[in-house]
Amino acid sequence: MFNIYFLLFFEFFKVGLFTFGGGYASLPFLYHICESYNWFSHEELTQLIAVSGITPGPIGLNMATFSGFKTLGILGAIISSLALIFPMMLITSQVFRLYKKFSENEYVKSVLYVLRPTSCALISSVAIKLFYNLVLLNRLSLNTLDFKALLIVVVLFLLTFKLSRNPVIYMFIAGVLEVLLSFVK
Repeated sequence: MFNIYFLLFFEFFKVGLFTFGGGYASLPFLYHICESYNWFSHEELTQLIAVSGITPGPIGLNMATFSGFKTLGILGAIISSLALIFPMMLITSQVFRLYKKFSENEYVKSVLYVLRPTSCALISSVAIKLFYNLVLLNRLSLNTLDFKALLIVVVLFLLTFKLSRNPVIYMFIAGVLEVLLSFVK
């Protein structure tokens, strides 16, 4: 039994250690955990992403807490949450000290420049995997496809390129669009 606690800590320690770019960048690691240990299903991971996105707090921490809870209850939630934040606490304290000293160094600037597209690539891979799992794997037909929801997604996607606003505004717009479209049959 001790092994599963250690394994849970180790897996979420790796997530915390190698994730750059926010909570969504941790999703490839969560998919790996899902496929390797069967602690939660792909469907539960999809629900986890949705719930973590709308609950207060950091998305990655919310996902780690839920995953740990799903796996080993409250103790699992505590272990996975601490494992996720522990590497960042260590790294951040050291990086801050070094960054102040080397912030104008060209190598440091180059590394930071490369991390941005790497995070975008990780998030994009998750989007593709989510699309594959939700649409292609479940073989949604046009009869089961919610065209209102698809319309809202397209409108919000286009608005994000046109306007640079707080995500809460887009959530509000989505809610208003859903209410308006609920009157359309």
